[in-house]
Amino acid sequence: MKILELKAEKRTTKGSKAVKKLRESGQIPAILYGHKQDNVMLCLNEHDFTRILHTGTRMIDLTVDNKKESALIKDVQYDNLLDCVLHVDFSRIDLTERVKLRVQLELHGESVGVKEGGVLTHVMKDVEIECLPTAIPEKIKVNISELGLGKAIHVKELPVLEGVQYISEPESVVASVHQIVEAKAVSEEELLAEPEVITKKPKEGEEESAEAAKKT
Repeated sequence: MKILELKAEKRTTKGSKAVKKLRESGQIPAILYGHKQDNVMLCLNEHDFTRILHTGTRMIDLTVDNKKESALIKDVQYDNLLDCVLHVDFSRIDLTERVKLRVQLELHGESVGVKEGGVLTHVMKDVEIECLPTAIPEKIKVNISELGLGKAIHVKELPVLEGVQYISEPESVVASVHQIVEAKAVSEEELLAEPEVITKKPKEGEEESAEAAKKT
Protein backbone atom coordinates (compact mmCIF):
# COMPACT_ATOMS: atom_id res chain seq x y z
CA MET A 1 0.00 0.00 0.00
CA LYS A 2 1.27 3.43 -0.96
CA ILE A 3 1.92 5.75 2.01
CA LEU A 4 0.69 9.29 1.42
CA GLU A 5 1.46 12.38 3.48
CA LEU A 6 -1.09 14.60 5.18
CA LYS A 7 -0.60 17.75 7.21
CA ALA A 8 -2.81 18.55 10.19
CA GLU A 9 -3.03 21.26 12.81
CA LYS A 10 -3.80 20.93 16.50
CA ARG A 11 -7.07 22.42 17.67
CA THR A 12 -7.93 23.54 21.17
CA THR A 13 -11.60 24.31 20.70
CA LYS A 14 -14.30 21.66 20.87
CA GLY A 15 -18.06 21.47 21.00
CA SER A 16 -20.73 21.66 18.32
CA LYS A 17 -20.36 25.41 17.66
CA ALA A 18 -16.58 25.22 17.25
CA VAL A 19 -16.84 22.15 15.02
CA LYS A 20 -19.50 23.80 12.87
CA LYS A 21 -17.26 26.83 12.41
CA LEU A 22 -14.39 24.56 11.35
CA ARG A 23 -16.49 22.85 8.69
CA GLU A 24 -17.73 26.17 7.35
CA SER A 25 -14.09 27.22 6.84
CA GLY A 26 -13.31 24.11 4.77
CA GLN A 27 -11.73 22.06 7.55
CA ILE A 28 -12.54 18.68 9.08
CA PRO A 29 -12.29 17.93 12.82
CA ALA A 30 -10.22 14.85 13.65
CA ILE A 31 -8.53 13.04 16.51
CA LEU A 32 -5.26 11.09 16.80
CA TYR A 33 -4.94 8.41 19.47
CA GLY A 34 -3.22 5.15 20.40
CA HIS A 35 0.11 3.67 21.48
CA LYS A 36 -0.37 4.83 25.08
CA GLN A 37 0.05 8.46 24.09
CA ASP A 38 -2.28 11.38 24.72
CA ASN A 39 -5.18 11.96 22.37
CA VAL A 40 -4.63 14.96 20.11
CA MET A 41 -7.50 16.94 18.59
CA LEU A 42 -6.77 17.96 15.01
CA CYS A 43 -8.21 19.85 12.08
CA LEU A 44 -7.58 18.83 8.46
CA ASN A 45 -7.84 20.58 5.15
CA GLU A 46 -11.00 19.12 3.60
CA HIS A 47 -9.62 19.09 0.05
CA ASP A 48 -6.35 17.40 1.05
CA PHE A 49 -8.03 14.67 3.10
CA THR A 50 -10.74 13.96 0.51
CA ARG A 51 -8.05 13.54 -2.16
CA ILE A 52 -6.28 10.92 -0.01
CA LEU A 53 -9.56 9.20 0.85
CA HIS A 54 -10.40 8.73 -2.83
CA THR A 55 -7.14 6.84 -3.42
CA GLY A 56 -8.35 4.05 -1.13
CA THR A 57 -5.22 4.15 1.04
CA ARG A 58 -5.61 3.64 4.78
CA MET A 59 -2.10 4.31 6.06
CA ILE A 60 -0.60 7.79 6.00
CA ASP A 61 2.32 9.80 7.30
CA LEU A 62 0.62 12.43 9.44
CA THR A 63 2.55 15.63 10.12
CA VAL A 64 1.50 17.70 13.14
CA ASP A 65 3.66 20.65 14.28
CA ASN A 66 6.52 19.47 12.05
CA LYS A 67 6.42 16.04 13.72
CA LYS A 68 5.72 13.12 11.40
CA GLU A 69 4.27 9.81 12.56
CA SER A 70 2.61 6.84 10.90
CA ALA A 71 -1.14 6.63 11.37
CA LEU A 72 -4.08 4.59 10.19
CA ILE A 73 -7.37 6.09 9.01
CA LYS A 74 -9.45 4.19 11.53
CA ASP A 75 -12.90 5.69 11.09
CA VAL A 76 -14.56 8.28 8.86
CA GLN A 77 -17.97 9.75 9.71
CA TYR A 78 -20.06 11.04 6.80
CA ASP A 79 -23.05 13.31 6.31
CA ASN A 80 -24.87 11.43 3.57
CA LEU A 81 -27.30 14.27 2.89
CA LEU A 82 -24.59 16.89 2.38
CA ASP A 83 -22.13 14.32 0.94
CA CYS A 84 -19.23 15.43 3.11
CA VAL A 85 -16.90 14.13 5.83
CA LEU A 86 -17.89 15.07 9.38
CA HIS A 87 -15.05 13.63 11.46
CA VAL A 88 -11.97 11.43 11.16
CA ASP A 89 -10.28 9.09 13.65
CA PHE A 90 -6.57 8.36 13.23
CA SER A 91 -4.80 5.58 15.12
CA ARG A 92 -1.04 5.68 15.69
CA ILE A 93 0.75 2.61 14.39
CA ASP A 94 4.14 0.95 14.54
CA LEU A 95 5.24 -0.36 11.15
CA THR A 96 6.60 -3.49 12.86
CA GLU A 97 3.32 -4.36 14.62
CA ARG A 98 0.33 -6.10 13.05
CA VAL A 99 -2.94 -4.16 12.98
CA LYS A 100 -6.60 -5.13 12.64
CA LEU A 101 -8.88 -3.24 10.29
CA ARG A 102 -11.70 -3.65 7.78
CA VAL A 103 -10.98 -3.56 4.05
CA GLN A 104 -13.44 -3.12 1.18
CA LEU A 105 -14.46 -6.18 -0.84
CA GLU A 106 -14.92 -5.52 -4.57
CA LEU A 107 -16.73 -8.05 -6.77
CA HIS A 108 -15.31 -8.74 -10.24
CA GLY A 109 -16.62 -10.69 -13.22
CA GLU A 110 -20.09 -11.77 -14.35
CA SER A 111 -21.59 -14.63 -12.40
CA VAL A 112 -22.65 -17.80 -14.24
CA GLY A 113 -25.76 -17.83 -12.08
CA VAL A 114 -26.71 -14.31 -13.15
CA LYS A 115 -26.35 -15.32 -16.82
CA GLU A 116 -28.82 -18.13 -16.07
CA GLY A 117 -31.37 -15.66 -14.72
CA GLY A 118 -30.39 -15.50 -11.06
CA VAL A 119 -29.99 -12.44 -8.84
CA LEU A 120 -26.65 -11.50 -7.29
CA THR A 121 -26.62 -10.30 -3.68
CA HIS A 122 -23.49 -8.59 -2.33
CA VAL A 123 -23.87 -9.45 1.35
CA MET A 124 -20.52 -8.42 2.87
CA LYS A 125 -19.13 -5.08 1.72
CA ASP A 126 -15.90 -5.26 3.76
CA VAL A 127 -13.94 -7.83 5.74
CA GLU A 128 -11.81 -7.65 8.87
CA ILE A 129 -8.15 -8.53 8.39
CA GLU A 130 -4.91 -8.52 10.38
CA CYS A 131 -1.51 -7.70 8.88
CA LEU A 132 1.49 -5.41 9.06
CA PRO A 133 0.72 -1.80 8.08
CA THR A 134 2.89 -2.13 4.97
CA ALA A 135 0.80 -5.11 3.77
CA ILE A 136 -2.61 -3.43 4.02
CA PRO A 137 -4.44 -3.86 0.68
CA GLU A 138 -6.43 -0.89 -0.66
CA LYS A 139 -9.26 -3.31 -1.48
CA ILE A 140 -9.73 -7.05 -1.97
CA LYS A 141 -10.97 -8.20 -5.38
CA VAL A 142 -13.34 -11.18 -5.40
CA ASN A 143 -13.86 -13.12 -8.65
CA ILE A 144 -17.51 -14.19 -8.95
CA SER A 145 -17.34 -15.59 -12.51
CA GLU A 146 -17.90 -19.19 -11.37
CA LEU A 147 -20.65 -18.36 -8.88
CA GLY A 148 -23.70 -20.42 -9.94
CA LEU A 149 -27.37 -20.47 -9.02
CA GLY A 150 -27.98 -21.29 -5.37
CA LYS A 151 -24.28 -20.90 -4.59
CA ALA A 152 -22.35 -18.51 -2.34
CA ILE A 153 -18.82 -17.28 -1.72
CA HIS A 154 -17.69 -17.31 1.91
CA VAL A 155 -14.90 -15.54 3.77
CA LYS A 156 -12.91 -18.78 3.85
CA GLU A 157 -12.92 -18.75 0.02
CA LEU A 158 -11.50 -15.23 -0.38
CA PRO A 159 -8.19 -14.90 -2.25
CA VAL A 160 -5.01 -15.62 -0.31
CA LEU A 161 -2.95 -12.46 0.19
CA GLU A 162 0.64 -12.58 1.37
CA GLY A 163 0.95 -11.52 4.99
CA VAL A 164 -2.81 -11.01 5.40
CA GLN A 165 -4.99 -13.02 7.79
CA TYR A 166 -8.80 -12.91 7.60
CA ILE A 167 -10.38 -12.28 11.01
CA SER A 168 -14.06 -12.28 10.02
CA GLU A 169 -16.06 -15.49 10.56
CA PRO A 170 -14.92 -18.01 7.88
CA GLU A 171 -18.50 -19.15 7.12
CA SER A 172 -19.83 -15.60 6.63
CA VAL A 173 -21.34 -15.11 3.16
CA VAL A 174 -19.67 -12.52 0.95
CA ALA A 175 -21.94 -12.87 -2.10
CA SER A 176 -24.63 -15.26 -3.32
CA VAL A 177 -26.84 -15.91 -6.34
CA HIS A 178 -30.43 -17.03 -5.95
CA GLN A 179 -33.27 -17.89 -8.32
CA ILE A 180 -36.07 -15.37 -8.81
CA VAL A 181 -39.33 -16.79 -7.41
CA GLU A 182 -42.26 -15.53 -9.47
CA ALA A 183 -45.50 -14.79 -7.67
CA LYS A 184 -48.46 -17.00 -8.67
CA ALA A 185 -50.80 -15.21 -11.07
CA VAL A 186 -54.35 -14.77 -9.74
CA SER A 187 -57.19 -14.75 -12.29
CA GLU A 188 -59.96 -12.15 -12.31
CA GLU A 189 -62.50 -14.87 -11.54
CA GLU A 190 -60.56 -15.83 -8.39
CA LEU A 191 -60.42 -12.23 -7.24
CA LEU A 192 -64.19 -11.76 -7.74
CA ALA A 193 -65.20 -15.08 -6.23
CA GLU A 194 -67.18 -14.77 -3.00
CA PRO A 195 -65.41 -16.25 0.01
CA GLU A 196 -66.83 -19.42 1.45
CA VAL A 197 -68.81 -18.75 4.64
CA ILE A 198 -68.02 -21.26 7.34
CA THR A 199 -70.70 -21.58 9.99
CA LYS A 200 -70.39 -23.21 13.35
CA LYS A 201 -72.15 -26.55 13.65
CA PRO A 202 -74.87 -26.36 16.36
CA LYS A 203 -74.45 -28.49 19.42
CA GLU A 204 -76.79 -31.39 20.10
CA GLY A 205 -80.15 -30.01 21.24
CA GLU A 206 -79.55 -26.56 19.76
CA GLU A 207 -80.64 -27.79 16.32
CA GLU A 208 -84.02 -29.03 17.67
CA SER A 209 -84.59 -25.72 19.49
CA ALA A 210 -83.92 -23.81 16.30
CA GLU A 211 -86.43 -25.94 14.34
CA ALA A 212 -89.06 -25.43 17.04
CA ALA A 213 -88.53 -21.69 16.95
CA LYS A 214 -89.14 -21.62 13.18
CA LYS A 215 -92.55 -23.35 13.60
CA THR A 216 -93.82 -20.84 16.22
